[in-house]
Amino acid sequence: MKEILYIQAGPLANFIGTHFWNTQESYFTYGEEEEPVVYHDRSFREGLTRKVTLFALLRANFPKLTSTDKRESRHSVRDSQFGALSDELYGNADEPDINQWEAGVVEYRRARIPKSDYQTALDQGLDESDEHQDDDKAVPTKTPNIRFWSDFSRVYYHPRTAQKLPDLADWERAEGEWNASRETFSNYEHGHEVMENEVRLFVEECNALQGIQLTSDCGTFGGFTDAFLTVFRDEYPKMPSLAFPLLSNASNLRVSADEEANAMKLINDALCIRSLETLSTINVPLQHPSTWHRGKWLEDLNIDFQNPYHTSALLATHIESVTLPLRLNESSYDISTLSSMLNASATLSISHMSGMYPVPSEINWSCEAEKRIYDLSAAAEADARYGNAPATEYARLQVARGFSPSERTKLEDYFRAKTPTPFSIPAPPYPTPSSFPHFCSRTRREDRHRVLSSLSTSSATAPLLASYATLAQECVDRRADVVTRMGLEFDEMRELKDELWALCDRYAGPDEEWRGSKEDVLSEDEE
Repeated sequence: MKEILYIQAGPLANFIGTHFWNTQESYFTYGEEEEPVVYHDRSFREGLTRKVTLFALLRANFPKLTSTDKRESRHSVRDSQFGALSDELYGNADEPDINQWEAGVVEYRRARIPKSDYQTALDQGLDESDEHQDDDKAVPTKTPNIRFWSDFSRVYYHPRTAQKLPDLADWERAEGEWNASRETFSNYEHGHEVMENEVRLFVEECNALQGIQLTSDCGTFGGFTDAFLTVFRDEYPKMPSLAFPLLSNASNLRVSADEEANAMKLINDALCIRSLETLSTINVPLQHPSTWHRGKWLEDLNIDFQNPYHTSALLATHIESVTLPLRLNESSYDISTLSSMLNASATLSISHMSGMYPVPSEINWSCEAEKRIYDLSAAAEADARYGNAPATEYARLQVARGFSPSERTKLEDYFRAKTPTPFSIPAPPYPTPSSFPHFCSRTRREDRHRVLSSLSTSSATAPLLASYATLAQECVDRRADVVTRMGLEFDEMRELKDELWALCDRYAGPDEEWRGSKEDVLSEDEE
């Protein structure tokens, strides 16, 4: 069956995951004559309620997912994520039993945060399916009260899915200062617990697990990711994994060791990438949306870069698209074969994700059209710092969704002239759920969109690694206070610096020499 186990950790990861699972839900077919596009059992498990209806027992399909986040990020999670079906199945475990205490009890309860307009509309039955209705009857998703990722969720989750971490105390957020070390190390032990108590149970239920798909926030859940994968790799040393680490909002900045807040974020990013390079099969780091550069790729989009509901929808579209071959009925791809296609030498586990959404129907493939394909992994600031030279591509896998045979031929003819020739996989168009934000600038909202999404390995990874290595070297050379404030030793930082430069050289193109670049950057800083 080749099941996939999904792990989400962090606020942005769960925003992306909510869009991802809403899309998976839209693939379900309920007519006997309808053939599903995907193998649902690869990503979903079936639950059965005790409640008998006039027709049959109620059934719910739960994602094979473990989701971790702070309590403050999931205020409406009981109502919108688990709902009546899981209450029927497992009871309301979140309600404390206060009747066991015989003495007097004074109970204080915070006022329940109201449901979002979207969840209210779903409860009222305004959206029985994903067939989009007239504007006056459509489920509202333009409203600004999408506050949490649970506000627009359409999917029922298994009660064991949610792993809630305690929020930081007020004194730990003094003056609004973000402290990466407190966040990261407070989540480290939880990574062991999730693997020991939850993931093992999911793995045991699978018939033939093809691997895990992990999406996590590096800044706040880097420690969790490292701990979880360490235990997972100890127990399942040959199990493939596909990771999407979400870099911090400082990942595209030129930061010195004196800027402690941003330096902490970059060091956390670097530690996470170094860990994934060792522990995960395929790793696709994604730049924080606040660092995205505006350009031709936004011609048909009106995205608010500061709104996670918007930005996570775009990221989820491409993540869902590049991983769709793992779930398609007529596909023989799995995580292991994807790794072989992207990393034939078994030395380059870091890939870039890029894409175009939506693909215009009138597009003519050329160098000009290719400018609308945006690399969501590249660090533009680092590229400019290190010369902004054209990247040397080693492998590319692209998924073309909703293309007619003639359009696909034109696309493949254009890319066939490139070296190496990309692996191109056709797929059905992207089914836009009603929960998707209305940021396409076209006048009519379409149910299905054409999408081009790709994963590639190339020398474009080297500038990102070089920027991390440069900061690590500066911290070592200057004995920067940020190292000790993060609870690290200078020997650890020196080891991180050496490993990052070694990785940088590994990804460099045939005409690139990062050792020389490193010395040039250091001499500029000294001046």
